[in-house]
Amino acid sequence: MMIIITIPLLLMTLVASYADGWRVGETLDVSAIRSIVVTGDASSVRISTNADEPYRAETRGRRDGWFSRWYSSWFFSGCEDQSQMRIDGTTLSIAVASTRWFDLSDCSPEVRANIPAGGSVEIEQQAVMARFDGDFSRLGLSSKAADVTLAGHASAVKIDSAALRAHLVYDKLNADETIDVKAHSVDSYLDFGKPVPVDYTVTANASLIDSARPSVAGARPLVTIKAEYARTTIR
Repeated sequence: MMIIITIPLLLMTLVASYADGWRVGETLDVSAIRSIVVTGDASSVRISTNADEPYRAETRGRRDGWFSRWYSSWFFSGCEDQSQMRIDGTTLSIAVASTRWFDLSDCSPEVRANIPAGGSVEIEQQAVMARFDGDFSRLGLSSKAADVTLAGHASAVKIDSAALRAHLVYDKLNADETIDVKAHSVDSYLDFGKPVPVDYTVTANASLIDSARPSVAGARPLVTIKAEYARTTIR
């Protein structure tokens, strides 16, 4: 009986001693921010441009591992990440850092931000799941594996990723849109919301293109996809 009690107490002591050194994520006012740069460890990123909500940014940890269901019953430390945020003029830089390897809770870092419309976002991470809701001037992403969703508008989208899933749905068009994708394998769905001419080129060793509309040279939106394997749907 003594052994059964001692093991959980020992684990609690170890986790508590390491937890004291963790850096709790901050919440920042980003009402003056025009661009966001995200680097560091793999994470989930969600950025919006909702004028009805406060303009703020935060990083946090989310438990998603198999051990997380028992974590709250055994330990007292929170699911905290070690990410850092810095504002330089109108640019918010976020360096994502995951929790320590010995944290049994399997915490995953998350980035959340709501910024004024018309801003730009650049992400450079090994792996990322990113969702963008609203109106952006530019979305740039460089990664080994990426899952990207856009619901709104972006004048320019540029993605370079070994493995990519992209789901881009536009709620308006300004006849200046460009989408530039480079990948080894890509599965993309592009919905422009109305029957407008689109200039699209897919260059791949193996490709499947699902589009009822022909490519119109010189039109906007302009879509360029280069990959080894590509499946593309254009609506």
